[in-house]
Amino acid sequence: MENQKANSGYRVNQRSDGSLIGIEVICCKKHVGEMRFKDGEVLSCQECGTKHRVKIHHNHFHIDREEEILEQE
Repeated sequence: MENQKANSGYRVNQRSDGSLIGIEVICCKKHVGEMRFKDGEVLSCQECGTKHRVKIHHNHFHIDREEEILEQE
């Protein structure tokens, strides 16, 4: 198995009691940063403009990707 960097992905960080602290974001094969585990938090990739957003529901959460659409002339 080759050791390749993921093009994009997420890593959830938690405290020793299991509560969630934040979510690290990888996009365009680069570490973009970390979002707090809070509803509505957004982190944008400086390379491609994709927005990564946390949506927290009653007993689960989603991480949505909103890709920027570049207009071509």
